[in-house]
Amino acid sequence: MQNPRSIAFGGAQTALGVSTVAIYENPANLPLARVYHFEGIAAISPEARRQSYGGAVVDSNTSRLAGGFAGTWNIMDPDGIHRTWTDLRLTLAYPLGDKISAGMTGRYLRAAQSLGEGPLGPSFASDGTGGSPVANQFTFDLGASVTPIQGVHIGLVGKNLTNPGTGLAPTLLKGGIGYTTETFSIEADGLADFTTWSRTRGRLMAGGELFVAQHFPIRLGYRYDDGMRTHAVSAGAGYIDRKWSFELSARRDVVGDNPGTIIGASIRYFYEAGASSPADDGDQIGY
Repeated sequence: MQNPRSIAFGGAQTALGVSTVAIYENPANLPLARVYHFEGIAAISPEARRQSYGGAVVDSNTSRLAGGFAGTWNIMDPDGIHRTWTDLRLTLAYPLGDKISAGMTGRYLRAAQSLGEGPLGPSFASDGTGGSPVANQFTFDLGASVTPIQGVHIGLVGKNLTNPGTGLAPTLLKGGIGYTTETFSIEADGLADFTTWSRTRGRLMAGGELFVAQHFPIRLGYRYDDGMRTHAVSAGAGYIDRKWSFELSARRDVVGDNPGTIIGASIRYFYEAGASSPADDGDQIGY
């Protein structure tokens, strides 16, 4: 699922992605900001004719054990392969002192598609068993977050660690380092994909955010995908108040054989917003 903040940062949110972003990016980041947030989210990709809709809730404010739940429904190429999938995630995270936190996300993925609709006709490799979903499985992510000094955050996460063996849920290792203040954030990430390609391929991501007039985040990002051989640029903006926020972002491949676009939007409600404060170490994490 493409959260607007993650889209705008080129995908670089392993170190700084808190609130609902942590469910998708790094569960260990959930305790880094004390929040109780509800979110509705949507994303589209015109070239793939993909649409995604969902929602999430996170609570890292009422106890030291932070938790969150997210669910999305997705559809791609409805007049062709007609792939649909449901993605449900449950996250738990806990701070191990003032500098380290750890988290886990359990994930259920179910995907189905039309049979024999690919360019090569019916194929077990692409269609799966007739009458069955192409994916129907549970897996999990494990993450860690370290704050060595105030303002600097380091994140590491392994995704889909049961090794499902499918590009729909590839096994990934992702790490990042970020720096944040009350008005400025920057992060760079690297990712290794062990499943999708014939050999391990990487991805490099970087992004930054400037918080203007205490309400308006302005974001820019870049991503290089070694598997797809694409370079992409991204941008985003929004409005954040004490009770709610709206965010909109887009990413576009500028170099690649089949360039694509993804646009994401979200609206969040901050329950007990007055209690939404930075983590114990005094850092301000943008959310």
